[in-house]
Amino acid sequence: MTWPAGRGLVDQTGAALDEARFAGRVRLVYFGYTRCPDLCPTALMTVTQALDALPPALLARLAPVLVAADPEHDGPGVLARYLDTFHPAIVAATGPVAVIDGLAASYAAPIRRHGGLVDHPVDLFLVSPSGMLLGRLPGGIAPEALAGILRAALSR
Repeated sequence: MTWPAGRGLVDQTGAALDEARFAGRVRLVYFGYTRCPDLCPTALMTVTQALDALPPALLARLAPVLVAADPEHDGPGVLARYLDTFHPAIVAATGPVAVIDGLAASYAAPIRRHGGLVDHPVDLFLVSPSGMLLGRLPGGIAPEALAGILRAALSR
């Protein structure tokens, strides 16, 4: 589960985004979109609350990432404004639809777009620094439970 280098992925500032950006850190990945009315903001608030519960030393070992499931709408500027509501450590990833879909497929997290709506997994994905999937955490996980899982993964 590596990030596709040189394929046009950028973060919410427009800076290129690749595997080197996450070197040595555990990733917490969520596929979502800014026009999502309920599931995405709820999941990102859960992530925010869990990150707030982590000590700075552990937080530094984590790369929380929102992957834009609707990259045609969610460009860097839109994502930057959206993320202002959530924890500042969260990085957004956006880029060509084919690249986003390929990344989602590598997580067994298919994205379907139709009529302005986006069907995407509600799960969070915990990924090791080497790119190995450590866990697929269910949507609706409590912030306290997520913080505990993150503490355990980051303390290894």
